[in-house]
Amino acid sequence: MTKNTIKVATLSAAIVTALAGCNSSSSDDKTQPSRPSIAECKTYEPTQPVIVKGDNENLNFQTITIGATGDMHGRIFAYDYALDGVDVNAGFTKIATLLNEERAANDNFLMIDLGDTVQGNSAELFNDLPVHPVVETMNFMDYDVWVPGNHEFDFERAFLERSLEGFNGSVISSNIIWDKNSADCKTNGQEVPFLRGYQIFDYNGAKVAVIGLTPSYVKVWNASNPENFRNLDFKEEFESLENTVDQVITQYQPDVVIGALHHGRSESHARGVNEIASKMADKFDVIFMGHEHARFIEQIDLGAPFENGMDDISVSGDKANQVEDKAKSGTYNWRNRDSKVKVIEPGNWGWALAKAEIDLVKDQEGNWKIFDTTLSNRTVADIEEDAALQNEMQHIHDESVADANIEIGKVVGNFTNTTNGKADEAVLEDQVLNSEGLRLYSTIHSAKVSDMPLTDLINQIQIMNVEEKAGIEVDVSAAALFSDGSNLFDGETYRKKDSANLYMYDNQLVAVNITGENLKKYMEWSYSYFNQYQDGDITVSFDETVPSFNYDIFDGHIDYVVDLAEEVGNRIQNVKIRGVELDPTATYVLAINDYRFGSPMKDVGWVTEEDVLWDSSAEAIYAIRDMLTDYVAKKGELDRSEFENTNWYIKQYGQSDANGVVADGEKGVILQAREDGGEGEALWNRLKNKEICVMRSGPGARDAINVSVNSGNESSWFVNPNASNPYEGCTYSNQPKSE
Repeated sequence: MTKNTIKVATLSAAIVTALAGCNSSSSDDKTQPSRPSIAECKTYEPTQPVIVKGDNENLNFQTITIGATGDMHGRIFAYDYALDGVDVNAGFTKIATLLNEERAANDNFLMIDLGDTVQGNSAELFNDLPVHPVVETMNFMDYDVWVPGNHEFDFERAFLERSLEGFNGSVISSNIIWDKNSADCKTNGQEVPFLRGYQIFDYNGAKVAVIGLTPSYVKVWNASNPENFRNLDFKEEFESLENTVDQVITQYQPDVVIGALHHGRSESHARGVNEIASKMADKFDVIFMGHEHARFIEQIDLGAPFENGMDDISVSGDKANQVEDKAKSGTYNWRNRDSKVKVIEPGNWGWALAKAEIDLVKDQEGNWKIFDTTLSNRTVADIEEDAALQNEMQHIHDESVADANIEIGKVVGNFTNTTNGKADEAVLEDQVLNSEGLRLYSTIHSAKVSDMPLTDLINQIQIMNVEEKAGIEVDVSAAALFSDGSNLFDGETYRKKDSANLYMYDNQLVAVNITGENLKKYMEWSYSYFNQYQDGDITVSFDETVPSFNYDIFDGHIDYVVDLAEEVGNRIQNVKIRGVELDPTATYVLAINDYRFGSPMKDVGWVTEEDVLWDSSAEAIYAIRDMLTDYVAKKGELDRSEFENTNWYIKQYGQSDANGVVADGEKGVILQAREDGGEGEALWNRLKNKEICVMRSGPGARDAINVSVNSGNESSWFVNPNASNPYEGCTYSNQPKSE
């Protein structure tokens, strides 16, 4: 018997006696007609609206299991090509092993991918193939549904179409439409969906509706590359989702309603999943979400306040898997399903398989009703890779490894200004990951808190490319240090993978005109990443609502000071451009990536399309990451001394020289507190020795160090409970939880 049959035997006696029969479900019918091509101004519907997965009418109970992955970002194997090493917490190959187990346990299995799937981890090497290897991988694993994320639109339109057409399952999204105002789309003002917003699956008469969603900000994030979404428009998420689910409920009367959303819980530019879940809890049974790279199982009641998030319903401290705590979530069945909804996200890169087990019973009228739902994130850390998928895609892995290890040149000098060149300012180590694959810095990458060649490198490469290819003199460049694992050491061989580690995205380069007033606003926005300094702080911390990739550092012919004691809006001080005080009315030339051009700059009106002077989209080398590689290849070396432009500092640290040395009399209050001979210095030494840990806002890859270690606040840190393995001791699960 399958797990489905065994599980039903444990249901309450009252329910069991009301049922009549114990037959297993029939096998899936996977035959599909030949798949259509995407046609202009037509809805792409490669599958029928209703797919029958089983037709056993004699069943009176069944469990339907739904699995999901999200934000895989090209991770076919459990391998990170930028680091050229195994990542035990990643990979379709590990997910495949779990899928095989789940399908063996239950015939009624449905598999969804939540988007941001084909970009990242060297996947762009294969963009010209008829079917992308990541799409081939999903087909090999027999995924049923794919919801496009925003990164599916990072490349040319032909790539998007090949990817969607090459996928064997359903492709859905409720808010992507053909632009009815386009001259190429003669729709008489009628709205024509680009994709169907939903897919219905029939399991032995029980209908499961899956409803998809893609971020509406695709057009903003990719504003400098409109060809990527030619003739497409993206509707506001909340209204689109509400209209689609209402339509589906009216037309199909589904027994189970599933959200498959590539959308964050809290979005500054849109109504996020927290609000969606609160206001549509009576419409959805389970919401699977991606985009945030977070790891959680949560729940919210219909109409509940959502501003502070949803309720965590996972078992505290579970190391192997993240599972639902029934004592927290309470009963969920046909009697109360319209009063609350459960929400789950499985992290990123394949950290876990998100799973919802939905138990259904048939009432005396023959209608299917939900008897229970149980959510879990099945983590992959201890899971073996599936040998069949490995064998199928081994050539892709081999080519990716070979490409990552192409020798480009030599590194001259350390690019981070700690005493040993390693990133963390307290423990003087580079990135160390715990068993769950989370970064474990005692504070943060040093190049994010002090001006160093590592970030100057990216900015200077941007400036060089604008000036050389466009003949435009740049005043200011802005760039983020995307990865806390980035670093460059004296004497090492610079390989192609180092560019990917420094710059993980396929961003293009844009040069724009910007007024001094708006440049100042942009800088204030960027430094909102930091929390406000408090007396006694010996470290900095970060606003948990601001993603680290939104923190840009400014270089070029600009000098400035950051005062973290001030509120956002007054932090950026003493700004000079080419030695002259910033003029709010003057126009300056700024080099940025295309995502930043779209959001927030164009979106809030700091720049417009008319301000664009040049972009790299037509260049043979169009990606900033590849510009780094090209520079080193031409020079044969990457010399630190060519990127020592010390032009900014945080007041609480103090002004350093090119080597990162701050004179004793110029040290800011944070550095002074670390050497005060009293509580501050004692606490700093405990941090350096890994005896204490910093406080984090959550367990996810994007969660922030959200509390500064403070000598006057014992709740700003916690004692490391694992002296023998301090990295495991400093995990979020060991952090004291506020009641």
